[in-house]
Amino acid sequence: MTPPAEQKSRAVTAPRHSIHSTLLALAIGLALALMLGEIAVRCFAHFGGRPGRRLGTRDPLGIIYEPFGNSGYRQKPGKVETFINDTRATYNSMGYRGPLVSVEKPAGVYRIILLGGSTTVGFGVNDGETIDSFMRGLLQTQYPGSCFEVVNLGLGGYDSYQDFERMRVDGTRLHPDLVIIHSGINDVRNAQFPELTSPPDRRTLIWEGEMQRMRQGRGVLSRAWDLTRHYSYLARIPGFMAELSNQRHTLGVIRVVEPHDAAQDYFETNVVRTVELSLASGAAVLLSRPPSAIPIRNQPSDPVERSYWIRDAGSTEEYRNRLAARMQDIARRYRAEGKPVGYVTHTLPLEQYLDDAHLTAAGNQTVARDLVAAGRPYFPSGDVSGTQRSCPGR
Repeated sequence: MTPPAEQKSRAVTAPRHSIHSTLLALAIGLALALMLGEIAVRCFAHFGGRPGRRLGTRDPLGIIYEPFGNSGYRQKPGKVETFINDTRATYNSMGYRGPLVSVEKPAGVYRIILLGGSTTVGFGVNDGETIDSFMRGLLQTQYPGSCFEVVNLGLGGYDSYQDFERMRVDGTRLHPDLVIIHSGINDVRNAQFPELTSPPDRRTLIWEGEMQRMRQGRGVLSRAWDLTRHYSYLARIPGFMAELSNQRHTLGVIRVVEPHDAAQDYFETNVVRTVELSLASGAAVLLSRPPSAIPIRNQPSDPVERSYWIRDAGSTEEYRNRLAARMQDIARRYRAEGKPVGYVTHTLPLEQYLDDAHLTAAGNQTVARDLVAAGRPYFPSGDVSGTQRSCPGR
């Protein structure tokens, strides 16, 4: 017969073993579920098309932009950006796309600076297929024995304020001879806001939330969460869903909002400020309207496709035309004062567009030809002699 004390011990031990086994089974089940979830999310990131790629890029330790100037941002030096069509942009140690130039401009060098958004930096094409790359080739061919440098300070998402800020901090110190402002696509999105204040109006600053957190530094918990999202695609899901929700909200707003005229004045203010900076630096200025495929690919009533549109295709194109008219008028006013400011527009066939505004390599080559032709009145009349060291890529 089993002693009472032993019976009591067995009665206590049995439930404990049962609880431990249950907890172990739950832990194993949870680990397996997380593992399978991680595998599934990684498969989605690699094979889920554009949404999957967007999820895959939500690596907080892989951020390729950094805070810059006053409420601005630019490329992190040495980073590589992969676009949704698998083309790649390489950013050099000075934080822009293209060959490095010295801060102090060598004697005999004619330096051109490009400002603008993704249509300027070369969204969707490789490094040798950008506007600045084709300009360098054309200038070398058309002006043999001369030395031209073309510096691309454009970046995706830049509007006219970001153009100004990039010129203020980076552009002026490079002492350009010609500044090309190839802008107007992203400023259309600012038409959703009434009564814009003096630049920068905080409502127009995309990615400012993340840039602000980078300026302030990350706490211990934030850094730990960043590290988790770096290694785990599953942990990126909440932020990804929030991004999609925010995008749906934004598109919903701009589909119904009446475009506000204030964005035109805001655009003009920033363009004039950039022109003034350029002229004060001794540079001529060329205002360039980025080409638009909307008139040849869309019906006016087509719904919003991009966050930089407003209401519909027709409203978006009309606003692009209004901003272009502002640029043209700015150039006219400066020329009337005897200032070296020109204006150029571009006409491209549909096959040279990737979408409504971004261009193929052939499209960038067409724009480069237009810019070189429009810049001729501002180029030196004689040879601009330089050395191999002063003219990278030759």
